[in-house]
Amino acid sequence: MRLEGSLDAFSLPDIFSLLSMTKKTGGLHLRRADAHGVVWLNDGLVTGGVSDLRAQALARRLVCSTQVNDELLIAAVAQVSADPSVGLARALRDSRAIDEGDLQSLVAEHVVDTVFDLMRWPDGEFAFVVDEVNADDVGVTRDVDEVVTEARSRLEIWSGIDGDLATPTAVISLALTPEGDLHLAHEEWALLALIDGRRTVGDLVAMSGRGEYSVVVALAELLGRGLVHIGDNAPVSALLSRMDLVASLEPSEPVPAQIAAVLTEPASAGLPEPTPSGDGGQPDQEHAGAQVADLATLPRSSTLSEEIASVTPQRPEPFLPQREVDHPEPLAAAAVGGGVLTAPAPAGAIERDPSVNKSLLLRLIAGVRGL
Repeated sequence: MRLEGSLDAFSLPDIFSLLSMTKKTGGLHLRRADAHGVVWLNDGLVTGGVSDLRAQALARRLVCSTQVNDELLIAAVAQVSADPSVGLARALRDSRAIDEGDLQSLVAEHVVDTVFDLMRWPDGEFAFVVDEVNADDVGVTRDVDEVVTEARSRLEIWSGIDGDLATPTAVISLALTPEGDLHLAHEEWALLALIDGRRTVGDLVAMSGRGEYSVVVALAELLGRGLVHIGDNAPVSALLSRMDLVASLEPSEPVPAQIAAVLTEPASAGLPEPTPSGDGGQPDQEHAGAQVADLATLPRSSTLSEEIASVTPQRPEPFLPQREVDHPEPLAAAAVGGGVLTAPAPAGAIERDPSVNKSLLLRLIAGVRGL
């Protein structure tokens, strides 16, 4: 005899109690228009479940909550595809892709999430299939009364959550300027990293693999602290609009071609190449002096000169004090034709130095003044 009926006539906790007292083994299927869930029992103890058979909720939880090797995950998916009687959680356990302790804890949490989801169904049909095997049975068993008690406790907390936040289609966005100091737990940070102003609560549940209850409760906490808000990212859109207004005042014309040419022209452009001396050594000093003096006569762009002159203040000629003799010598008197002749002042150190090319020095001075 099959146990089946409507949730309008029998509550889900009553059905669980009946299956637990009679120590039934099999799968309790619940169906409604848009979903199909199942809870598996073994000798009246819950071993697993899923609130929507179309989703790999347990596999998502395991992959998101633990470090699963990619190669082992690919091999496990291939095994499940070839043999549907083996679930992905069991395939990962058999290949030792996940720690056994983590696996037991995550499966036990997933069982409570499943019962919590199914107990929120307002209507539906149920049917118990005797001896149906749980493909993801990894040895976890939970007492029915214990699971139902935890699910009821979650329902009380759920009733106090914002109705918009508990809607799977609600879009969640980050606050642009959160208030106060930020102190985030590991799970909160992992959830915030998935929020982009476009993903819905349902998207975050699927991506985090933590179950709808855990995600929504965490979002409610972040909402209360002002870190997230419900709806698209309106503050960011408003900020971008304000930045566009500021950008309208910024010139869009490129740098004038003549100025750009000067900016990109090498510093040595237009200078004459030095002429080596006959012996292949340094350039002749007199020729070098002539090159420096000729800098003043180099052709320049009149337009560029006018542009530079318009922004360059006039510079007065520098004041050069007369150079005094480093070591003055006493005047020498000489008798010439019965008179006294005063000797001229001795030449300075530069003029007395035979190694200084006076012609070169004069040309250098003239070239510098012409710049």
